[in-house]
Amino acid sequence: MSRIDQVTFFSKPDLAGHSMLVQAEKLLNLQHDFAAMDLNSLLEFHHIHQYFEHDLFLEIWTAEQKTVFLKIVKAALNQIRSFLFNLPQEQLLNEVDQLDFSNRENFWELFQYFEVYKRIDRAVFEEILAAHPRHIRYVLPLKQLVNYYNTELRQFLLSCEESAELLLSHYEEKQTDPSNYIFPKSLTEADKQTIISTYLDSPEPNLNYVELARNSKELKLPPKLLLKARQTAKIITDKILTEENSMKMSVSATWNPNQEEPVVFTNDDNHTRAVYGGRFFDSIETDLKLFSVFNDVFVYTDEEAFITLINKDLEMDVLEKIFMKSKNEFQKGFIFTKKDMLSLAQLGVLWDYLRVKGRSIEALLESFLKTFFTDYFNIEELTFNMPDANLSSSDKIRLLAPEMEYLLKQYKNFVLDGSINHELLQIDSSPLNYSEIPSLLDKKYIFSTHESIGIIGHWFFDEMSILANRGDSNKRKPLIQRFREGKVYQSDFEEYQVPYLQQVVQAGDINIKDDGEIEIIDIPKVIVAGKLRKNGNISYWHFHSTFRAQVDRLIDEGYLSISKMLFTTAEVSYLNFYLNKKEFTNSKDLRNKYLHGTNNRDAQQQEKDYLYFLRTFILIMLKLRDDAILKKHYNTLVTEVR
Repeated sequence: MSRIDQVTFFSKPDLAGHSMLVQAEKLLNLQHDFAAMDLNSLLEFHHIHQYFEHDLFLEIWTAEQKTVFLKIVKAALNQIRSFLFNLPQEQLLNEVDQLDFSNRENFWELFQYFEVYKRIDRAVFEEILAAHPRHIRYVLPLKQLVNYYNTELRQFLLSCEESAELLLSHYEEKQTDPSNYIFPKSLTEADKQTIISTYLDSPEPNLNYVELARNSKELKLPPKLLLKARQTAKIITDKILTEENSMKMSVSATWNPNQEEPVVFTNDDNHTRAVYGGRFFDSIETDLKLFSVFNDVFVYTDEEAFITLINKDLEMDVLEKIFMKSKNEFQKGFIFTKKDMLSLAQLGVLWDYLRVKGRSIEALLESFLKTFFTDYFNIEELTFNMPDANLSSSDKIRLLAPEMEYLLKQYKNFVLDGSINHELLQIDSSPLNYSEIPSLLDKKYIFSTHESIGIIGHWFFDEMSILANRGDSNKRKPLIQRFREGKVYQSDFEEYQVPYLQQVVQAGDINIKDDGEIEIIDIPKVIVAGKLRKNGNISYWHFHSTFRAQVDRLIDEGYLSISKMLFTTAEVSYLNFYLNKKEFTNSKDLRNKYLHGTNNRDAQQQEKDYLYFLRTFILIMLKLRDDAILKKHYNTLVTEVR
């Protein structure tokens, strides 16, 4: 059994390194008879060796101490080699039985390093795996062992209950550190599919891994197996999600013909109800202004014209972030789902209002598009037609999908050439990539890949940062809030926070005066970091020239980068999630399903799909409108535009 103070190597950046080296020093200063030690005791020195391999030593150690410690560790490794070489192979299983948990990975690494596998019968290796199947997790990262035991490992994986989870975790799971498993070359694609199919048929498959199979992309599972995974996931989910262990969330929206306020919200437990004013809608005089309801009242886009309906990391709680997820799936949090539901209900409200007034949502959108681009922006060559309001939902989608794509192709042509050439566009039938639609503005968005900007955003704006203040109300306040409320002093921080405060000082982001007062060195840089943490981008021309000048400085200093595209990366992902399968295996794929006839045949589902498609089209029009307005005022944006 391992000791509580046993030295264990985790990784080079692990914060436990210093305390482990302190324990290592105590062990290294003792007298050792390596020949009398058991394997677990010897392997502790291999942990110490790994620290030394990564050039990790205590700063207080002298050069002479390091030399002595290195010799001790080397002697211990030589004894491990001798121990394994002289151990009768029939006793190897017994030694593996007695390995401490922290020594299992080390054992197999040294088993490979010292080439012990060449000295034992293959049957012994099979016997060890049969007795300790979870050790497969320590074997698979070791290339020499995987190649040497190619056939044996294939046979083991075909019979091991955890094989499907290993495969799905390696190929499909989104992980901070990528999987380092190496599967034997003899394990065919058919083998992998058999393993996963058997797992789905097992009595209690883990829903997390079933979802990975359902959203699989890298494993290239056939449609029948994907369908099997979907059906299995539904069976498990139906069993789990009962009244007792699930939480209901509901959203509703309606309109009141006599209400003058734009909207009145009420919240009751997990239900949100929005009532929109019929008289407010009546007061809107033009279709251009009525279309503005989508951003001004429904808030489909924010003050910088970013789509608000996307899934934001800041809107997800810790539990939502740590759940197992596929690296090929579109991530959806609780708030994303609520925004999704409300925005569809809002669209339904305006749809119904227009119906009562003898109009259709299709007529409004077509009127806006033609009025805005022809009368306001003078693009007379642009052509676009909304589908007839009386058609079925499925027919509307089939007609709207190509019209929407051609609209974007026309816009791209206009941006690049200054005019629309329909003859040229009709020659090119290549698919549309939303990430390649340019903006009329050279500096459309500002973003950052510089590590320091992300770190500043965390230190100053994250309520979960170690520098955040809980305050008297037990509600955490981010560091930036302290500065907004008045002067900040080092004495305001708890003792445990001071070392982290010094890290911010060393990074050059704050300065501590002689009297202990803390000042931010580059305030614009911190403000920019906060805005980028919120949206991932800054819409450059939505800000005052003074702010833009500071942004330009940070661009010149290498902290910020420029995007000339119409959509942000997150917005492109949002569009791809609803319209195609370019990015995500769990996408709704509305465009392709309806154009290829593989859509759901249920009429009610088709109506919902049309709302999804219509909302997506409205979001695209909002982005086009913002781009065009900013371009029209491009030369006059020397004053504040927001």
